Amino acid sequence: MIGFNISGYLIFALVTSITPGPNNIMLFSHGKVFGFKPSFKLMLGIFLGFSTLLYISGYGIAGMIAKSPTIGMILKIISSVWLIYLAFILSKLSSEISSESSSKIGVYQGFLMQFVNPKAWIMAIAGAGAFMPHFQSIHLNVFIFTITFGLVGFPCMILWTLFGGIISKLLKSEKANRILGLCLFLLMICSVVMIWL
Repeated sequence: MIGFNISGYLIFALVTSITPGPNNIMLFSHGKVFGFKPSFKLMLGIFLGFSTLLYISGYGIAGMIAKSPTIGMILKIISSVWLIYLAFILSKLSSEISSESSSKIGVYQGFLMQFVNPKAWIMAIAGAGAFMPHFQSIHLNVFIFTITFGLVGFPCMILWTLFGGIISKLLKSEKANRILGLCLFLLMICSVVMIWL
């Protein structure tokens, strides 16, 4: 026993990182329109923002926030409004916005998006509750907890972005792009519904 359920944590990190959610849907759509290289700033912002959430969760602050009914309700409302806004952006990214558009999302937006991303909060809090290492130093525990998730999560972000680029080469018709935009819109709306269930 090394004070860390590394295998369980790696499986948890992989499953939660690779499955659809606001971050992955955004990366997919951004990669589809702008390509992989221009999407790297968005990936970096998401990575830094989520790493910050992991740190907060590791030190127990996020758990206290999540247990407050008032703060929890405010977070739900802000998250819902933000995700509905993203849903409309995603539907446009898939059909109407050209690769020359100024609608690219950068590091700053990707970073801030994590603090209103309900899936990111759930991943961080659940991960800290179930898989936090138990070494003598809390600082070492939080560092290992965060960096391990990052080593699994970042390649998953790369895959979603690359997948968007591949789809852009396959979908040439405007109708197909509109259908994809509608699907992404509905997936994001489903994320909003899940917040309230």
